[in-house]
Amino acid sequence: MKSNLGIGLTTCHSKESAITLIRSLLGKQLIVCGQIEGPIISMYLWEGKLTQETEWRVVLKFKKINCCELTTAIKLEHSYEIPQWVYWEVESTNEYLKWANNPLP
Repeated sequence: MKSNLGIGLTTCHSKESAITLIRSLLGKQLIVCGQIEGPIISMYLWEGKLTQETEWRVVLKFKKINCCELTTAIKLEHSYEIPQWVYWEVESTNEYLKWANNPLP
């Protein structure tokens, strides 16, 4: 079932910076859940050079209504000059959707 939820991905240079980012976004109630995966190896072109870095993938679940504010917060709080921020609308079970819309007891 379509929902009002989104999932987004970013990466951080360290596990600690990923934890800090998630805690900040949770504190602002811009996300309902954040997960950290890694370390991962990222390869990309930066300023015309092939770059390889060890990073930590951050998966964020959020209400779509928060997407613009979340995007702004990521740009402001992220340590990267141009942070990865890709996201999409998701489908979910009714139970998960109910929890995501009312995460507080």
